[in-house]
Amino acid sequence: MPSMNICNYGVAIGRLVRPPKIYENRDGSHKVRYTLAVRRDFVNREGKRDADFIDLETFLPASNPPEQSIYSKLRVGTLLAARYSLSSSIYTDVSGERQYRLSLLTKSIDFMESRRTADDRDARSEQSEDGELPF
Repeated sequence: MPSMNICNYGVAIGRLVRPPKIYENRDGSHKVRYTLAVRRDFVNREGKRDADFIDLETFLPASNPPEQSIYSKLRVGTLLAARYSLSSSIYTDVSGERQYRLSLLTKSIDFMESRRTADDRDARSEQSEDGELPF
């Protein structure tokens, strides 16, 4: 893993909510955005654990096509650990307003369950199509 400022670092462990969105930049590199559903560590009044939906992004150099990256292997419901660093930016939007943005930039991701476990979960979710997320 590349060196990281430990004061600007975090790990989100959760399930992929939707397929990653991949955007091509002018220079041939790619930006990848994806969302993890991360369970909170406490239960609500009904005795259930709520989830936070954490948006993350990463950049792939032009020499690393997205179809050859780990992001092409991700499926909805996959349990991941995403190591990230925080990045802030300031820009002016089209109406001239100054905007501030905080991004979670992925440094690495790991699969947190076996392929067989993921396949079994996918098979169960196909059988019970009730509109709920498969986790």
